[in-house]
Amino acid sequence: MPSLLSPSWAALRAAHRARIPSSLRHGPVRPMLWRRPFAAAAGVLFLLNALMLAVGAGGGPAGVGVAALVALPVGLCPYRPMAAWWAMLTGLLVATPFTMIVGQDALPPWFLNLSAAQLPVLYALALSVPLGAVIPALAVTLSAGVLAVALIGGAHDTVALTQGALIWSLELILTVVLGHTRRARRKATLRIAEERGLRDVLEERARIARDLHDVVAHHMSVIAVQAATAPYRLGEDMSAAVAAEFDAINAAARSSLGELRQLLGVLRDPSAGWQGIAEVPALAASVRSAGLPLRLELPEPPPALPPEVSQAAYRIVQEALSNVVRHATGAPTTVCARLDEEGGRLVIEVTNERPPSAVSPAASGHGLEGMRERVSALGGSFAAGPDGDGGFAVRAVLPVGSTTAAGEDHRTSPSARGEKAVG
Repeated sequence: MPSLLSPSWAALRAAHRARIPSSLRHGPVRPMLWRRPFAAAAGVLFLLNALMLAVGAGGGPAGVGVAALVALPVGLCPYRPMAAWWAMLTGLLVATPFTMIVGQDALPPWFLNLSAAQLPVLYALALSVPLGAVIPALAVTLSAGVLAVALIGGAHDTVALTQGALIWSLELILTVVLGHTRRARRKATLRIAEERGLRDVLEERARIARDLHDVVAHHMSVIAVQAATAPYRLGEDMSAAVAAEFDAINAAARSSLGELRQLLGVLRDPSAGWQGIAEVPALAASVRSAGLPLRLELPEPPPALPPEVSQAAYRIVQEALSNVVRHATGAPTTVCARLDEEGGRLVIEVTNERPPSAVSPAASGHGLEGMRERVSALGGSFAAGPDGDGGFAVRAVLPVGSTTAAGEDHRTSPSARGEKAVG
């Protein structure tokens, strides 16, 4: 029995934070229940109960207080359904004994002036929280009604009380069923919309893959073929240095084609693989062949990293080196990747010295923003900018395991910690 009740009580505690779900209709975001009708109903209910309890029953100011306690949950339920239910339960337990104390006929909880406050509250509660919380709340409400019947059992006909209690119980159960049905229908609509959105994303991935294949792959293939056939077309008029340059162009084009095929595979199938940190040495070799002085500092052997971290590390190094080739041609560059002392973070640094000649600014493209988004998606930190000596530095910190110490880098900039400023 405790194992059956534990989830319900846990859901009941969580339900205190619940609010009325938002409507799925187009237009401004608003709750599924209009608030003004509930406020108007609470006002009318208060006036009627105040006249009945304070004037008709002779309760005076106390009757006005009980009337306010009965009406309050109706106005509160569109904002805080669980708090409204607690207030409704209190009013249910107070109203019946109060009518007995003032010497009038006891009002059972199913009388219209009392049940009119219970039904909207239970409906709002069933609309806002799962059944694990609604069922215990309904059971407690029915128990409170049974207690009220026990208090007034001697003053009314037992058969009439039993019939009234049964009808009242069915009303409450039906109200909960209606609220939960509307909640379930909303969840089903959201699930269908999510599946439709996922389908649209997959269709867009396929369209992008087709465009990349038809346009980019075609031109890259032409470049690779032209570079490979240039020595045969030019013949003996071409020097060895020029031939080596065409070989490098051919190799770079073929490498780009290979990466493009992997990109197309990922667009068609998100589970397809990417390069990881183990492929960084090959990337460095291709960059050196383009004439960039490059020093590589990687742990040996390459660390075992989660696939998404390893892929992000490779892409960050690749984009940073591409920026150096485009914007700081010939600048001595260092690529450093290391695990911190606890092994919970991978630190990647790509720094280049002052280039031999003036170059275009590095902030002209979207590479830095793309790197920042990759790092942010993994919960890491990213910084990039001039290093103060005419060079440029890129620094990324990627969480590797459950340790999320990278959060320090979100809160404190490198310059504030006395490290090299990287923007």
